[in-house]
Amino acid sequence: MSADGIRPMQVFTLSITLEAPYLVHGNDAGRYGLHATLLRDHRRRPVLPGTLLAGRITEVWKAHGTDLGGADPYHWFGRPGPNEAIEEGRRSRLRVADLTLQAIDGEPFDLKKPTHEFDATRVQLDQDTGSVQHGALLAVEQVSLPGAELTFSGKWHVRADNGEAETLRKQLLVALQLQTQLGAWRNIGFGRVIKVDVTRTAEGGVTRWPPQPGAWANGRRRFALTSDDALCLSASTQRGNVFVSVDHVSGGTIKGVLARMLAERHGVKSLDELPRLALARHFDRVRVTHALPANSDGGRPVPLPQSLVSLDDGKIRDAFRHAAPPDTPPGTVAFQTDWKGRDFKTASADQGWGETLPYLRVRTDINGEGQAKDGALFAYDCRVAEAGTRWLFDIDLSAVCERDRGSVAQSLDDLLAEGLAPIGKTDARATVEPCDAGTTWTSGAPKDLKVNDLVPVLLVSDAVLFPTTAIEVEPPAEVDLVKWYGQSFDALQREIVGEGSPLPLAYGHHFATQRLAGGDYLHRRYSQGQAYRPLVLTEVGSVFVFKVVDVAEARRVLDHWQQRGLALPPEVRKVHGADWKRHPYLPENGHGEVAVAPRHGFDPL
Repeated sequence: MSADGIRPMQVFTLSITLEAPYLVHGNDAGRYGLHATLLRDHRRRPVLPGTLLAGRITEVWKAHGTDLGGADPYHWFGRPGPNEAIEEGRRSRLRVADLTLQAIDGEPFDLKKPTHEFDATRVQLDQDTGSVQHGALLAVEQVSLPGAELTFSGKWHVRADNGEAETLRKQLLVALQLQTQLGAWRNIGFGRVIKVDVTRTAEGGVTRWPPQPGAWANGRRRFALTSDDALCLSASTQRGNVFVSVDHVSGGTIKGVLARMLAERHGVKSLDELPRLALARHFDRVRVTHALPANSDGGRPVPLPQSLVSLDDGKIRDAFRHAAPPDTPPGTVAFQTDWKGRDFKTASADQGWGETLPYLRVRTDINGEGQAKDGALFAYDCRVAEAGTRWLFDIDLSAVCERDRGSVAQSLDDLLAEGLAPIGKTDARATVEPCDAGTTWTSGAPKDLKVNDLVPVLLVSDAVLFPTTAIEVEPPAEVDLVKWYGQSFDALQREIVGEGSPLPLAYGHHFATQRLAGGDYLHRRYSQGQAYRPLVLTEVGSVFVFKVVDVAEARRVLDHWQQRGLALPPEVRKVHGADWKRHPYLPENGHGEVAVAPRHGFDPL
């Protein structure tokens, strides 16, 4: 523990040399004729998965932990949540990572160099006779000839004092030295371990960015997040065992990582144990927007409005002014729900979105004995940033009192300068840097705003804008969304202009879609013993159109929404609550962000 009460970040560099051949099964089909391929990461580099090594280390520590100075796998690698045998789950302290192939016989491994096919082969035996089965020759992908020395290396991270970290280094080293072979087909000599090395370095002090005057002007600052890891974020599944990642990093994810980093830095379990730290006291008031993928030379993009339509001539127009179809429609008009790939490509061109590519990583669930469960395969459908792609997000401190705002900003700068980790299901690491670039689409109340003008407000992130009780009616067709949206936006205006003042904006119409957010996890995590009730999310890209009644007050309301996002309406707070213990869809977690009158470059319909 340092003098300022901060535990240093310890970095362990693991190096393992295997003798070829070896096999860690991958999930790629490979070229024709292969029966098994090697596991590769998203950059096509052969890897020894960190989870494989953690499992082998855990096996040794469970058997010989007492002899190794009290090596405790649950303390360092965590343990599952509640079940019959274990009363309480525990998060992993040690951040494991894959070890990638670095060298073959001492020569650096280069993916760009032409490679030869070094397939290893074996035969399958008949279980009854013990003879070779006809046509049962198996071919296995290899990257070298048998006998070559393959060196894999990777870095694991943990926050710990130097004494504790040095003990851990020795325990890791011994556990890996006791491994004779790694991977599959060990019974026929695959994956023989030749050499193991574990070194440690401690990152001393606090990493700081150069001071920048006015960096937190108006209590807000923009940051750029970059990562070479595969990300699996806010994953959902429609296939039971494949978790599909989104391509953005939600504000709630970023806040969760920040909270965990802050607690680990000071060696506490909860931020409530840090009352003297301004960031910990005001953490709930810090608003973090979603990090959206953007081009490296551009600003932060915003989603396509759902008011956009495609016409017969292939052009895109904005129909936000139309509450009903025009009297003389210009041919066939298609909204996004009916668009084809060509329409999305046309609309998304030159909007500044960064590109992410999919990467599938297959894993298996583990039983209580540390062995793979039968029939328990699952996969992460991750996203990987292409070259030149970064994620941009904002942090807004408007809700933090001015007395502590400077201290909170400094603590956030110090924390973010270290990067963000672990992120998502893959425990990815990312670097963070301040970014002063503006948005790709400029937005805000027009300078020449006049009475009776129509102003569109675009949802940049999902939001809870009316309670689930609004749709709990029979028959469902009687749900009046115009009424509910109008009531919600009227209430949000009153909270800004005052209860007795006239409303400066008249709600008109919308282009919006909705979805339910719920499921077993959210119910168990947030229900607090209440009956199951999912939330209705108004989806990103929805557009709400208002008519200006009072120019000055309308500008004040629109600027407030643009700066702070949409608050939860009173009816939502009454039914669903308004803090992180009740549900995650809060403005502080990036939900309800809006762009007012976005200038996206498409002509009106």
